[in-house]
Amino acid sequence: MVALRRMETQEKPSVWDIFLRTIAVLGLIAVLLLGAWGIIQLAVSLPSVFGGIGNSVSSLFSGGAHKETLAVSAPSSAASSQQITVSWTHQNGNGDYAYSLSYACQNGLSLKAPLPTGSYQTIACNTPFNFVNASAHMIVIPVASVSQPVPLTLTVTATQLSTGAITTTGSATTNITGTATQPKTSAYTSPAPTMSYQPAPVRATLYGYPDLAVRYVGVVPQGGLTALQFSVENNGTNVTPAGWTFNAQLPVNGGYTFVSQPQQALYPGDKILYTLSFQTPSQYQTGYPYGYTSNGYGYTGQGSYACSGYIPCIPPTQYGYPYQNYGYGYTGSVTIMVDPYNYIPELNKINNRLTVPLSVY
Repeated sequence: MVALRRMETQEKPSVWDIFLRTIAVLGLIAVLLLGAWGIIQLAVSLPSVFGGIGNSVSSLFSGGAHKETLAVSAPSSAASSQQITVSWTHQNGNGDYAYSLSYACQNGLSLKAPLPTGSYQTIACNTPFNFVNASAHMIVIPVASVSQPVPLTLTVTATQLSTGAITTTGSATTNITGTATQPKTSAYTSPAPTMSYQPAPVRATLYGYPDLAVRYVGVVPQGGLTALQFSVENNGTNVTPAGWTFNAQLPVNGGYTFVSQPQQALYPGDKILYTLSFQTPSQYQTGYPYGYTSNGYGYTGQGSYACSGYIPCIPPTQYGYPYQNYGYGYTGSVTIMVDPYNYIPELNKINNRLTVPLSVY
């Protein structure tokens, strides 16, 4: 009996035990509530956290270490007519590119660019060029006709071939020191053709390759000159980058070849109409033989004759007379060659050449 009472006394909780248990329950509830509040706050913050990480990654690839750049380098100074090397490094590009160079206009400054033949051609300022299809560097020759140093600012442009878009550019400046000299002149001045650009009615989707084609339009009377009209059109499916040229073999001065300046970009369907004016040999003749003697059939010149300095006069035959003075004509031809140095990769090169026979009286 005594043992049973002792057991009942031990099993009955005391006030202190009840107090401790209450504190433990309240503490557990507080911990649970605090954890729930933390989970809710974390859930609310997760989108902004991950969004910030995503923005950082996007910034890293688009505007940070992976940004497309074009670094251009050139000597800090050079003398007039001295060759200088322009180099460029294109980083983080996407696909194939064509590169063109140009230089800013400055009084008394000109630039010669290399041709595939090994010679150099003078280039107009603010006109893109790259006749040798250089992809990393190019040797150019600056010419300064002034005594004080003049800045030569060269700009390299990268054009993505798949889209025809300019994606990045870079520049470098070289101070050119020259001497004041008078440019040399020649007996025949290169004709300056007029041109009319005719864009395609609808800009087509770009793919594949361009195709430059030259076509004869006609001969237009122009005073004492012969004015030949021809067109160059892009019949391909991709853009023709700026910098292509054309040559024209003219029947003057014993076979003069006109070399055009670099031409503008042409998208599929774009066309340029050119009018190229020049003088023909018969229009240069100013004299005729004298001292004729009759042989019963015609006249044979026995003396000398005087003509202009461009071409020699055509002396009379036994049965004929000088061409200009007696109404006989001159027959020659003009040959147009578009992209003669194969700067543009094309589908068809056959239609880049045009020969037009001319008869002038």
